This record gives sequence, C-alpha cells and structure tokens, in this order.
Amino acid sequence: MRVDFVTKEYPPNIYGGAGVHVTELVRVLRSEIEARVHAFGTPVAENSTYGYTVPTSLSEANAAIQTLGVDLEIVAGLSGADLVHSHTWYANFAGHLGSLLHSIPHVITAHSLEPLRPWKPITLMPRGLRVLFTS
Repeated sequence: MRVDFVTKEYPPNIYGGAGVHVTELVRVLRSEIEARVHAFGTPVAENSTYGYTVPTSLSEANAAIQTLGVDLEIVAGLSGADLVHSHTWYANFAGHLGSLLHSIPHVITAHSLEPLRPWKPITLMPRGLRVLFTS
C-alpha cells in the first residue's frame, strides 16, 4: 500500500504541531508501508520526499493564490498512490483534487482548530468526506 502525505510543514520547514505530527507519523508508517511526502518548499533530503515551490508565474500573486499554485503542482505527483492524506488547509486542496483526479480516497487531518480560528466552523463537506480534527 502506498500512502502519499501532503503537507505545508516538513523538516526543515516546521513551525508548529502539524509539522511534528506529519514527521512522526511518516517515520512510523515507513516501516510498514510505502509512504511518500509531498511538502511545500524544499524538504529534508530523504527517499520518497518531494518539495514543491511556488510556480514562477505566481511569484507576484497573493499568498492564497500561491498556495493554490503549489497545490496544483503537487496533484500530478499523487498518481499511483492508494490513499492521499493531507494536513492543514494549505494542503487539503491538493489532496482533494488528487483524490478526484486519481480516484483514490482522501483523508484530512485538520490542525489548528482552537477557538477563534476563522475556519473552525466547518459547515459543508463533500459527500463521503471523513475528517480527523486535531489541535
């Protein structure tokens, strides 16, 4: 089984709990399954770990558009996975599109959902979507 993880945070680019969570989860799972990491920026040099930077054509765009551009770059790399697991809103669009394009299940782990975060009240989920919330 191959699980592809999509994340904004992965060593050395960790600034919060989501990055620690993904790093440890991948470390443990790699002894049992094929686990690939698709991370924003330049990740640590390790097997089956891929980095994606903002497309040059979007270098002057606002941060939200740049994030979507990175997500679109990641989608093609998910081909061949049995499951995609995304972490944080930055990566969820890539996971969702990868799931649709490659006909694979998508698991979301939603981090940083403490009170007063503007995205905490999630009111609409695509049919069949299952979400794991952490804080």
